[in-house]
Amino acid sequence: MAKGSLQWLLEGRDKIPVTRGNTLSFIVNSEDGFKSIAKDLQEAKATADIICWGFDPGMELVRSGGTWRRGQTYGELLDEITQRKENPVMVRLLVWYEPDPVIWSNANNMPGFTDYSDYYPNKWMLSSPYDSKERQDYCVAWWGRNLPKGRSNAGANPNLRVVLRSVSRKDAIALLSMQAPTVREEEDSRGRVEEVGFETAATHHQKPVLIDYDYDQGSKAIGYVMGLNSVTDYWDGSEHKVDDERRECWVPSSLKGEADHQKDAEGKTSGSAYKHSKPFQDYACRIQGPALAQLKYNFENGWAAALEQPLPFDKPPAPPAKIPTAAGSPAHLVQIVRTQPHELEKSIKEIYFQASSCAHNYIYMENQYFFYPEFARHLTKTRKEFCDAWVEKSKKPVTEMPKLHLFIVIPHPERDQMIPRTYDTLTKLGYAQKVDGIEAMPEQRALSGKGKLDQTYPDSHKGANGGQVLDRPSVQDLERTLGLEVTVARLRTSGPDTEGNMAYREIYIHSKLMIIDDVFITVGSANLNQRSMSVDSEINIAATGSLYAADLRQRVFTLHSGGENQGSGNPDELPDKFKLWKKTMNDNLSKMKKRQPMTGFLLPFEDHRSTTSLMGSIDVPSSNGTAIA
Repeated sequence: MAKGSLQWLLEGRDKIPVTRGNTLSFIVNSEDGFKSIAKDLQEAKATADIICWGFDPGMELVRSGGTWRRGQTYGELLDEITQRKENPVMVRLLVWYEPDPVIWSNANNMPGFTDYSDYYPNKWMLSSPYDSKERQDYCVAWWGRNLPKGRSNAGANPNLRVVLRSVSRKDAIALLSMQAPTVREEEDSRGRVEEVGFETAATHHQKPVLIDYDYDQGSKAIGYVMGLNSVTDYWDGSEHKVDDERRECWVPSSLKGEADHQKDAEGKTSGSAYKHSKPFQDYACRIQGPALAQLKYNFENGWAAALEQPLPFDKPPAPPAKIPTAAGSPAHLVQIVRTQPHELEKSIKEIYFQASSCAHNYIYMENQYFFYPEFARHLTKTRKEFCDAWVEKSKKPVTEMPKLHLFIVIPHPERDQMIPRTYDTLTKLGYAQKVDGIEAMPEQRALSGKGKLDQTYPDSHKGANGGQVLDRPSVQDLERTLGLEVTVARLRTSGPDTEGNMAYREIYIHSKLMIIDDVFITVGSANLNQRSMSVDSEINIAATGSLYAADLRQRVFTLHSGGENQGSGNPDELPDKFKLWKKTMNDNLSKMKKRQPMTGFLLPFEDHRSTTSLMGSIDVPSSNGTAIA
């Protein structure tokens, strides 16, 4: 079994110190995550610092029943704790906001403001059984009370301070061009569409929470690093039911005409609306301990930058004297890593590359976006170097060495324009045929028709007709030459619909999770794409030691396989567990064709769409109205 050590993390960095003595709780669904956050906020003594991609004052963190309000709203919770007669809490809310309606008019990451404001005039329209004018009026009024005027960060409630921020093009360009300290930039040249998106439409995508850091010298300090967005679209129950009346998403009027939108009595599609949505899978990590100093550093610098003030810290401060410190194995180490344009930091990319280079037994990746060809190239390159060294030392062929198993779990790309980079990445890992449904790529088709770009790819060669051909190793090639076994899954839930018929529904994977060898884990806000590694502000937690990694891997394997495959990091057991994982995927595909209930959620990944346009992972609303973030 592998042992945790500093080789997994980034050593010798003042801005991203490695810390010991932390207590971590990993949460595997948004229902439990939001419930935990609500409890900690209700019990807060003095302060709560919240950073988010979006904030929905009308969403209920804890829900029951089927119609709004299904519980106390997030806005009501913040009002309550900030307006206590005794010991009111000072809440600072730092929210990403892009004022250009042309770019982000459909994101609606601030319901009541981004769909009803000076920039987005009166887009709200009642239209379906799930709409609530009361809900919209509440959100509009909440922002009206609490959103500051001008450059102030104080609204009507002096204990609730709101600051909006965006990413400057100057910072995005600087971070794109920056050479990371330990990772050589090898991104292929992007099409102009991608470049414009990266430079002009970068987002602040972080979503950490920090509670009571300065109260009583940190004795009650709690923090979260997570992928959960504070918007109602991202709430789902822990069972991922086919139909759950507690789920909802906002459908913008600009997407009317989509097949799954609500229709009126005459069969016409509606305008903007709230409707029941598909299930979501996501993760959060609750933190106690010295690592919270890095969340303090991240928040204070982000707050100051948004107010155009000097940054207060050049590195994380020393933790408060009474911050809880747990005794435990020295192998249990924690590092908070970021992508942060205004501080020119991209340590999330470094940790992904460094940790994956250390993998010997398995890598589990569950990610909303899996279109980062550079990562796939890095993975196969470092694996080849390991194989070459093993062969030289052992004098045995690669076919006799222990296999490295890749478990990849991703959703279908929400937009056709997101297919090209997904295709590029999967092609490098032997799964091209699972995307476009063909076994060979004609020489005249750049990217097999997935995106005709005038550029040169590191993993391509000139065909007989002079066209560019992306190299397509097969799964068998990777196993034979690199000892690499790969499986790619998607998630779908099954169960009776409202009429009692067997139904199937995609579980949208909003996750940003990687686990390696039962000894390393990272989770947070960063997608596995160029945006998250280069221009969007992101924050992840990285941790070593089997206490956390092995436990979460076992929970995830059990959840997705319906209890049939608890998995193991033991190299001797992995081949059988890998085969069982693939068997569950294929068995579920057969069951779905027979209209039978599935076991767990796993299905083989397939996508037979093609496109010649490229969006390059710009975060835009999905086809069901949910903003991709």
